[in-house]
Amino acid sequence: MLETASVHSFWLSFVFLLAASVLFARQMLVRERAAGSVASVAAQIITGLAWISLSLSIGFNSMVHHRTPLTGANTLVLIAWVLVLVYFAIEYLFRFKLYGSVLIPISAVLLFIAEVSAAVGGSVGAVAPAHVSAQVNNTVITFHVLLIIIASVLLLIGAVASVLYLYRDHQLRTHKVSVLSRRLPALGNLERLASRLITIALPIYFAAQILGITRAIADRVNGWFFDPRIMFSGVVLVVFIVYGVLYHRQKTSGVVTAWIAVGGGLCVVVLMILARALPVGFHTFGLIR
Repeated sequence: MLETASVHSFWLSFVFLLAASVLFARQMLVRERAAGSVASVAAQIITGLAWISLSLSIGFNSMVHHRTPLTGANTLVLIAWVLVLVYFAIEYLFRFKLYGSVLIPISAVLLFIAEVSAAVGGSVGAVAPAHVSAQVNNTVITFHVLLIIIASVLLLIGAVASVLYLYRDHQLRTHKVSVLSRRLPALGNLERLASRLITIALPIYFAAQILGITRAIADRVNGWFFDPRIMFSGVVLVVFIVYGVLYHRQKTSGVVTAWIAVGGGLCVVVLMILARALPVGFHTFGLIR
């Protein structure tokens, strides 16, 4: 019964996200304030219902399976869940609009890919929460993995905001105005959004690294510091620390710090690929072998 409820909740959240994506797209395209406001409110309500449904799906499936390996499908579901949560933070805490037109469709696509991945793996409709397998099922690794994913999502969104900053800055410098440029927030808003997301993500990312290192030391893993994923995660941390120092000390232009954030975002993407592709090292996505 709970497994059926999990599947139904999953697909309900997917339908809600698709509907919200359409409304967010309409909000961007329609210029009339009244129409845009109605679409915005409806999209926010439906997005909230999608997040609740997805949370229920994850919870029900967790109750059924108790422990679920951190597969690609599970990771995608968690990322989609985090993206919706980040959208609400951007919308209500930071007071920045229009990001739902990007984050919500991405969440819907991730859920679709997760379901396809699960189906190919022989578990149609059994999209599971992001937990670790029985071999490494402990609180330290669970939080390590969750914090890494949350921080990575925040860093990537901050990098995307920096890309938009660079694009809008180029449009202003060359006196060109495109449809996208007219819809984008002001330069200052894009810069502040990137800095706030990265500022929030940095301590989360650092905490995740500390938890991972603590587990490696506790398990007496020899040469854990030579794991390429750990070394490259250190590169990611250093790049964004440099970004934060330069941004808050205001010693460089917004363009320079935006490029650093973009570089850091590319490092996060590379690290995600390495975490799966490299045949060496003692762990993958937090799963210690």
